[in-house]
Amino acid sequence: MQTDTNLLGTRSLTLPSPISNSQPLTEVQVKSSVVIVGANGSGKTRFGAWVDSESPQKSLVHRIGAQKSLSIPEYCPTSSIDAAENNLRYGFSKHNITPEQLENFKIGSRWQSKPSTFLQSDYDKLLTYLFTEEFDKSTKYRQQSRITGQPEIPPETKLDIIKRIWEFLLPHRELIIGAGKIEARLKDGGTLYHASEMSDGERVIFYLIGQCLAAKENGILVIDEPELHLHRALQSRLWDAVEAERPDCLFVYLTHNLDFAVTRVSATKIWLKSYNSNQWEWHLIPENEDIPERLLLEILGSRKPILFVEGDINSLEYFLFSHLFKNFTVTPCGGYEQVIHSTCSFLKLKNLHNIECKGIIDRDFRTDEQVQYLKQRDIFCLDVSEIENLFLSEDVLRTVATDLNRPEDANSLVEQTQKLVFTHMEREKERLVSAIVAARIEENFLKFNAKALGELELVKALNDMVRSIDIPSLYAETNNLVDSIIVNHNYPAALRLYNNKGLLPQASSIFGFKTNKDSNELINYIKRLVKSKKNKMIIEAFQKSFSELADLTF
Repeated sequence: MQTDTNLLGTRSLTLPSPISNSQPLTEVQVKSSVVIVGANGSGKTRFGAWVDSESPQKSLVHRIGAQKSLSIPEYCPTSSIDAAENNLRYGFSKHNITPEQLENFKIGSRWQSKPSTFLQSDYDKLLTYLFTEEFDKSTKYRQQSRITGQPEIPPETKLDIIKRIWEFLLPHRELIIGAGKIEARLKDGGTLYHASEMSDGERVIFYLIGQCLAAKENGILVIDEPELHLHRALQSRLWDAVEAERPDCLFVYLTHNLDFAVTRVSATKIWLKSYNSNQWEWHLIPENEDIPERLLLEILGSRKPILFVEGDINSLEYFLFSHLFKNFTVTPCGGYEQVIHSTCSFLKLKNLHNIECKGIIDRDFRTDEQVQYLKQRDIFCLDVSEIENLFLSEDVLRTVATDLNRPEDANSLVEQTQKLVFTHMEREKERLVSAIVAARIEENFLKFNAKALGELELVKALNDMVRSIDIPSLYAETNNLVDSIIVNHNYPAALRLYNNKGLLPQASSIFGFKTNKDSNELINYIKRLVKSKKNKMIIEAFQKSFSELADLTF
């Protein structure tokens, strides 16, 4: 079967059908390259070996394995072009046999009957092919020049192309191609050094470019771990350049590296989930504007349920929830809007991944009705206004006092911290009440009838919405609620409602920690407790604050 290219530039790649499919083969239509992403142990290399040796398109495939020797010989001979080409592609140098016979030699000779595990050592064969191609083109060029009697532009050989791309990627180096040998030097005129003395990066760049140039016209290039030995900054530039040089070929990359996967911007992405007895479970990753591609790839690669949280990998949310919910893959994704959006969007793709997915956000000023509405959509609200308040909960504070060998002072330390919270809450009452009322007003905006038609109907819809907002009543009700919490010293309710990130630094000083604008020693101390081997008490203390998260397993 051929690799088809129609007027739209789409190609057909034949793959083994996933386990869930009753058909033996599946054709995937692609417009650009293909990136197959899977964790270690998901069968990526075997998948590539199948494409190379069992696919109906195997005669077009040239596979570059992940396990390869980068040892370069001192000098390299030439041979006939057909023999050099066959020796590189099939591990067999005879040229007077049929293509079908050559294919039979590929597994036994090139891969030594171990297509998934054999350490490929063919740098010498690659160089022989490249030097032979250069010699062949140079000879034909000289002969043609003699016939015409006029000098013509010399043809660009594959070694010329390698030199051009290699020096583009390594602009401070110069590649010197001589008779049967490769050397390099700094471009400012440094000392020549043989290719065998190149760094792994320099050698692998040469190797990868050469192997890709050696593929058949309109062929399929299967590259296992294309990022191996390459500096991160060079990966995208290398493969962009090579793909541009071989637009006739279909590039199929096998990788576990998400950073590399997302550099193939327009590529068809396939998630390889698992492998068992020469069968793979794989899924096409749909183009999804709701979830960033890297995040989607990262999640699909997880074998645990997903827990979306606010913040980033340096946030308190990520730190704390990663330790509390070890049976989940905790994934930070920014603000609460992104958590809600990502959770809902990912749940819509459940037929693709079958992975449980939930979200956690701060309570902020949400009503009980809003909290329940979100919970029905697997998005849980903390029982505190913001995550910093978890560190001020009574159980956490008592655990800290005990660990500081001050159990007798625990009541006093907790009371001082509570007094601090209520003092600031009363001092900031107007700001707090106003913020809560503003949130209620904003919620009412969602009730505007956006389907109203005509000027009069739109004006009526706006007036109806405004009339439904009774600010004096809302303000009085909220003011009474805050007063009640302060008068009754309802500490859990205060933490649930009051947001003030400045409380933690002041609480830190109550416990005798020094605090500056760049560091909070109370938080740092609690973090050390959470990470320690004897963290049972502090973990349990945090868990007691998660009444709204009872459905999640710790």
